[in-house]
Amino acid sequence: MVSSKVILRINESEFKKLLVDAEKITNDAADYMAEQMKKSIASGAKSGRRYGSHTSSAPGQSPANWTGKLIRSIKVQKDKNKSFVYVTAKYAEFLEFGTSKMRPRPFIIPSFIKTKKWFSNKLHRLSYGAKR
Repeated sequence: MVSSKVILRINESEFKKLLVDAEKITNDAADYMAEQMKKSIASGAKSGRRYGSHTSSAPGQSPANWTGKLIRSIKVQKDKNKSFVYVTAKYAEFLEFGTSKMRPRPFIIPSFIKTKKWFSNKLHRLSYGAKR
């Protein structure tokens, strides 16, 4: 029979610092995602239809910024252990997923994917003690 015994000693002050740092990264991730969403709308050439001086986004591109309402509707709410990114513009869902008459102009899911990578890198560096 094989047996083993593991004794884990935790430095309480280091553990508390790790928790505080992880909470900060979580809050920062919400800000990062909101900024990625806004950036995808505000920047980058759009190649859809032209309406006077405005060029709309083509299917698959993030929405083109016309009035700024969509960007202003991107909000972040932070609580102690969690953060939320949400969009208050009622038409955001139609842009993200499309409709029967319009193909999607995603900006939420691509921003989430970028944020997931960013978050993972930050936690990895935190867990291995690298400088942040």
